[in-house]
Amino acid sequence: MAHQFTTLPEQLPIPPDAKPHASWPPLMLDMAAHIGAYAALQIVDALAGQYVYVPVDPSRSPFAEIVGAEKAAVMAHVYGRERLPIPSGRNALMRARRAGVIALVRAHKMTVSEAAARLRMPVRHLSTLINKTDEGTDAEPALLLERPRDTRQLDMFE
Repeated sequence: MAHQFTTLPEQLPIPPDAKPHASWPPLMLDMAAHIGAYAALQIVDALAGQYVYVPVDPSRSPFAEIVGAEKAAVMAHVYGRERLPIPSGRNALMRARRAGVIALVRAHKMTVSEAAARLRMPVRHLSTLINKTDEGTDAEPALLLERPRDTRQLDMFE
């Protein structure tokens, strides 16, 4: 029986050490230049696909709850009185979320098969990402996600 993981790839956390990538939409790159890649990804994750009005008063900012008052103030200063089309950022979010898992494979702490199962992607595609791209090379390895225990089996190490 194949292992089932409780964490979907979309539920993996955005790593705080996320870095902007050339494939990001221009608005995401611009936001990352002002508030950092991690905060830009948090905004995209929360508000993807929406037009968001940025008030000049940061206390009324829709970003305050997402990235905090300080970064919301920066957003108000830079984008105040604008209606921002928040990109979907799906590829950017997936790339950031899977970077830590790929880093685990590169550090030989997880097999390609295990990582592919966790990321729900074909082994062949993950192998290509590892062998032919630099993805995950500058990321911190993710915390190992604990596999759920099959309650029908005895634990040999109890």
